[in-house]
Amino acid sequence: MDIRLLQQLCEVPGLPGAEDQVRDIVVSLLKEFTEDIRKDPLGNVVAHIKGDGPKLILDAHLDEVGFMVNHIDQRGFLRVIPLGGIESRVFYGQRVVVWGKKPLIGMVAALPPHIAKRENNKETPEVEDCLIDLGLSPEKVHSIVKVGDLVSYYSPFVETEDAIISKAIDDRVGLFVILEALKRRPKLGCDLFVSATVQEEVGLRGANVIVPVYEPDFAIVLEGTVSNDLPGVPEHKMLAKVGKGPEIRLSDRFLIADRALSKFITQIAEKRGIPYQITVKKAGSTNATAMQVTGKGTRVGVVSVPVRYLHSPSCLAYKSDIEETIKLVVAILEEIRYFTETE
Repeated sequence: MDIRLLQQLCEVPGLPGAEDQVRDIVVSLLKEFTEDIRKDPLGNVVAHIKGDGPKLILDAHLDEVGFMVNHIDQRGFLRVIPLGGIESRVFYGQRVVVWGKKPLIGMVAALPPHIAKRENNKETPEVEDCLIDLGLSPEKVHSIVKVGDLVSYYSPFVETEDAIISKAIDDRVGLFVILEALKRRPKLGCDLFVSATVQEEVGLRGANVIVPVYEPDFAIVLEGTVSNDLPGVPEHKMLAKVGKGPEIRLSDRFLIADRALSKFITQIAEKRGIPYQITVKKAGSTNATAMQVTGKGTRVGVVSVPVRYLHSPSCLAYKSDIEETIKLVVAILEEIRYFTETE
């Protein structure tokens, strides 16, 4: 497992509508497996790797949550809007990178607690009410930054003995799992299409145009999923737990996954001794929601790596979960030809 590739994917910026740098890495690696790679007008990339069997789409999204500059005041302070679901409590006091004419590291302004009045310090301000301080003169700020520039978290990639910590693990880990699975040269039991989609974090936009064009028999979405396995969280609210293998999702806020396909994936995992977790929840969403109901519709499943602190500057995932998810994807690619309706 090439952790340095995962680091590269996580550290480059890839905000909704500006996924170019991530896409370039993915395309360069997909070229090792096929020359049939297409980019659509939205910016999605779809690679076709020919094989015998049902038509399968493996999908992961390119974009990460972040921000866009919407105002620069006379003193050089910036205001931004969020791109994707971001808790203001996570934003306040963080360091960020503003992608102007050159990248600038700034600080989300925070009043010291011993100066802030108690009555005004009860709630964290909304993202739009926060200021970003670049530590530069107003003249320099206005010469480098403009309204519409993008902003991402400043969060260097860290590898511990058991885990990785970084921004953008959602969903660079999904892209990584697909690429690593392909590197292991599985004997394909399907006609495979790999989609790397745009603008998932702002409404599953890229995924909406995939199924109508390619009309797959199945679509399996690879994601980083919420893990709340923390002290003080009730057991029934922990969802997926780190260190316990990939999540196989049956439901979320907008999705009821295909039951027969999901069961087939669990059977493959059991056959190969791959640990997995079944989750049923009514929160969150993935590209599977869009793929299930667009065009003629398709049978969808979701396989995810559990990630603590999702949509924060410091997401955390266990390397063992990533490895087991890669193994499961390899198994799916090899055995999907044997899918039969069992329910």
